[in-house]
Amino acid sequence: GCSRLMTEPELLSRHEKGAWAETWAVAWLFERGFWVARNIAAQGPFDVIAVSKVGEVLIFDVKYVSKPPKDRVDIRSYRVRSDLQKTLNVRLFIIDHKKEVTIEPPFEENDE
Repeated sequence: GCSRLMTEPELLSRHEKGAWAETWAVAWLFERGFWVARNIAAQGPFDVIAVSKVGEVLIFDVKYVSKPPKDRVDIRSYRVRSDLQKTLNVRLFIIDHKKEVTIEPPFEENDE
């Protein structure tokens, strides 16, 4: 899978880490049965949109962090959602250097 291609994100530049994290997020969501689209704009309130097979739409702002969040309070220190992101119901897709994923606020994964 993707893991052999993208092994050492900590060696990348900040911009490259963002691209690595987004690519990993797309693969992670795709492997869970979502259709995934990326935002082509360089700046915006979200990076990725995922649509489930039953039509649930999830919108994500992807963030790379160098160490895993220990708890929800720790997650909030990484990135606070903007008012616009809250209005649009954008979730944070947080991935660390060990490829551990945290989604805030979380969503229910349905095994279909």
